[in-house]
Amino acid sequence: MAIRTDRIHPRFRSPVMVAAAMGVLAMGAPLGARAVEPAPVGPARPSPFVIGARHCAPCHDGGYNRTITSAEREALICRMVESVTFHEKDKHEWAFRALSGPRGQEMSRALKADVREMAACLACHATTAPAGGDVRLYDRERDGVTCVSCHGAAEEWVARHQFGSTSWARLTRREKEATFGMIDLWDPVRRAETCTSCHVGSREEGKVVTHEMYAAGHPPLPSIEVSSFGEAEPRHWQTLREKSPKRLERLGLAGSSHDLEQTRQVVIGGLVGLRASMRLMADAPGAATASTSTRDFARFDCTACHHELRRVDDTVPWRQVRRVGSIPGRPTTPDWPLVLARLGVEGRQSELDGRLLKLRDGLGRRPFGDDSTPAAARAVADWADAAIRDFSASPIDEARALGLLDRLARMAIDAPPDYDSARQIAWAFRAIYSEVVPEKRRPAEIESELKALAAELLLDLPPARTKALIVPTTLSRRLEDAAAFDPAAFREHFRRMAGALKSAPGLRTASRDHR
Repeated sequence: MAIRTDRIHPRFRSPVMVAAAMGVLAMGAPLGARAVEPAPVGPARPSPFVIGARHCAPCHDGGYNRTITSAEREALICRMVESVTFHEKDKHEWAFRALSGPRGQEMSRALKADVREMAACLACHATTAPAGGDVRLYDRERDGVTCVSCHGAAEEWVARHQFGSTSWARLTRREKEATFGMIDLWDPVRRAETCTSCHVGSREEGKVVTHEMYAAGHPPLPSIEVSSFGEAEPRHWQTLREKSPKRLERLGLAGSSHDLEQTRQVVIGGLVGLRASMRLMADAPGAATASTSTRDFARFDCTACHHELRRVDDTVPWRQVRRVGSIPGRPTTPDWPLVLARLGVEGRQSELDGRLLKLRDGLGRRPFGDDSTPAAARAVADWADAAIRDFSASPIDEARALGLLDRLARMAIDAPPDYDSARQIAWAFRAIYSEVVPEKRRPAEIESELKALAAELLLDLPPARTKALIVPTTLSRRLEDAAAFDPAAFREHFRRMAGALKSAPGLRTASRDHR
């Protein structure tokens, strides 16, 4: 089979890449004529391996689509245009370059080390091979967080997921991950785990932002809602609703309940985020001493210490209203990971509250927690783990999704959230609402309120052309945004949206039945 270099993205037209593409494509007859191959045998453990996007581009830039029939094209699991979107719009490719910019240089001076070489920085700003892993065609400056960072840094799946490979096509998603190291990103739990490993942190993977990094100038990590962040990446994959029946069959999802994929991702992402944050708290190195704890300050709510001290008027500041019941001067864990974890787990609320009480008791007895804090945090993480299993096994229909919108509105109306928690609620509401309510049925009032919330809470992440992984703001600006947050205005937005939901034709009954 001949391959034309004009079908390869201009950035990747090189003799090496053309040869690699020919090696993959020159596999014999067209897909429909291929004989069934014996099932591949995988190793005991996938081999650690990193390869740059240049390897993926020759096949995933759209050129191969023009060499096969429409039926063969529909038999493929994806559209084969992913490299174009990733290269032209995705922010992850530029993650390493952020370490070379003015902020990175300032951090290097403050930390007295080159952040471009620090393992703690490279863990999230680049793609590093596990110990003993091979690295090919990868350049940190050009590739940053590249394809295998999310899809799996393992050699076996990269080598075997070739066009026309009937043996690979017969493998289940579980087999592809367990045996060959290709992460099953269609599983909402695995997708959320992959995202939160950097955007929340994972001590096991060496992905931990510390208070020292913040003090040196690292932008504060924003709260993350996995579905919304995926849309803003921007998404280079199809949702299950967008996929053809043949592609769903290849994914092992034909005839299954997948219509509310984004709604499930919102809830699962919230539970995974809580589990990740609690594991960071539980697994912090060192033990509490008589004077203080060696747990890193970054595990706590920044605004517990960094906030305005003056009152604008005679009213009690909203932050003090929210802290009723806690001990002044005792930093707490951030609230935002708890918000979405309370969705869809109606039967487990009291259990969560009991475990949180023990955690907060430990945090109240001594600044930054006493000896009981790690165990209490681990208990909350274990609760989230069980809730993930429960919710993963439960169906989500339109009525239940509308009930989740009701619950989000109640969260916003009943208690004043902080800035990051408010963003969680707004992101989640927008994601679920966009999926469950067809455009023609969307009340104009809700659309207007969502636009206002997006402007007030900066819900729309940086456009792709800025190539910024997260908003490159300073700590002072970040705290100004949090301090300027008006919970009363936020509450009113949701009060109006809740009213519009209940009065909208066709939405009112289902919403009320599943509160």
